[in-house]
Amino acid sequence: MTTAEDVWVPLIKQIQGDTSSPTKRSECLDVVVLSSKRTMTMSSNISNDEKKVNTKYAKKKSSSNVTLSDISRRLAMRKDLHNRLCLVSDIMCFLGVFGIILMVIANEITFSQINHNNAILSWFIKLAISFSTLVLIGFICKYHLLDIYLYSVNNSIDDWRITVTNKKILLILFEILICAVHPTPRSFPHQLNASLETLNLNSTISTNCTLSYIAVDVVLGLPMFGRLYLVCRFIMFHSHLMHDALSQSVGYLNKISIDFFFLMKTYLEQSPIRCLTIFCLILFLIGSWCLRACSCLPNSEHVSMLDSMWLFIVTFTTVGYGDLAPSTYCGRVIAALIGLIGVFSTALIIAVLARKLLLNRWERHVHNFVLNIELAKDRRILAANVVKGTIRVWYLRNKTKSESSFRYLQAQRQLLQSVHMLQQTKQEQRKLVDSCIDQTDILSMQRNTGDKTHEVSQQLKIMKVKMDRIERELVEMNIYMNNAIRDIQNTLKTLLDKITK
Repeated sequence: MTTAEDVWVPLIKQIQGDTSSPTKRSECLDVVVLSSKRTMTMSSNISNDEKKVNTKYAKKKSSSNVTLSDISRRLAMRKDLHNRLCLVSDIMCFLGVFGIILMVIANEITFSQINHNNAILSWFIKLAISFSTLVLIGFICKYHLLDIYLYSVNNSIDDWRITVTNKKILLILFEILICAVHPTPRSFPHQLNASLETLNLNSTISTNCTLSYIAVDVVLGLPMFGRLYLVCRFIMFHSHLMHDALSQSVGYLNKISIDFFFLMKTYLEQSPIRCLTIFCLILFLIGSWCLRACSCLPNSEHVSMLDSMWLFIVTFTTVGYGDLAPSTYCGRVIAALIGLIGVFSTALIIAVLARKLLLNRWERHVHNFVLNIELAKDRRILAANVVKGTIRVWYLRNKTKSESSFRYLQAQRQLLQSVHMLQQTKQEQRKLVDSCIDQTDILSMQRNTGDKTHEVSQQLKIMKVKMDRIERELVEMNIYMNNAIRDIQNTLKTLLDKITK
């Protein structure tokens, strides 16, 4: 029985038909397509079992080919999307760092020419910052679109719009907000050769405007350091763990996401001193400049970069000599953040140094081995002292015939001290043995015990099989002996009957 949607029925005679009819021409006979939904019985020389086997094999082969082709297509798409994400991340990192550098240059120009804030150079630099910010926001949207496509490919999702959640949208908006904050260019600056009289008449107004402009530029410029997260993303995409297919597969099978936090943990595990040094150096430069930028006050001398560095150091180390202090609310906020990060960084540095000062497993084994030899030597010496003290006490007791003599009491006191020191040495040896055993040794012992247990269980199974075979042989031997004894009895009985007759 076969079910056919369209049945091809061969006809013996020639049938004329146009090209629009469902009739197909052939050289020897014509074939007519009959649309049918019924089950038809067809006679064939091939058995039904062979048909089922062939159909099943063909379906398996076609499904395996489709699966392999789909996997190959998805892997190619994933590789292409990952390369495009890496390129977009590089461009975003460059634009972010470039905008931060331009912001620092523009503010330094403003600090050096406090009465001419709207200088042409500073205005063009801010215009370049705005243009780079717009381009950066466009690349952020492009990056997240590619990231959504990659997530859809990894999870076999046909429609990428399913992956767009409220959390994802808020994350994209928050990232755009971080990168969108920047000092914007205001009115185009006047020529520097303007009338000095007009400048002198409006000196107070211009100074107030300049100071307000400086405050706005600083407030809008400091959040631009938040773009440094793009550097973290750049490090993530250029890590060998992201390009290694084996690490990606192992992480996916163990449900571990290889992201930036995982990479930071691995880098801190491999080279903690280098990572903490780079982090503290970057924080030192950024924090010093932020303190310098926040110390801009009217009618006062601007704080130099060296003084800002000194203020950062005494704040970061929580020393606070008091010779320098932030005079603005912005500076106080920056100093508070520096103090908190300093406490956190100091704790990390102490933890890393303490870990570096510890002996590793093999060094600890060597050290404990040497200590064990020394303790064994001391134990033998103390045991000999105990024996000598016992003999001396016995000798003095028999010689003086008095247990209250000074020499006897002194010898007994020395004997008790030797016994006490011997007990302490034994206790130290036991503690040393316990300190040698760590979690790695326990796991190794557990593994060895498991292997030994498996070997013993296998040997017991073999012994059980042998015992069963011996039991069967004994049963067969018993049956054979019983039959032999019965035959002998019958033979003897027959002989006795013959003799008696």
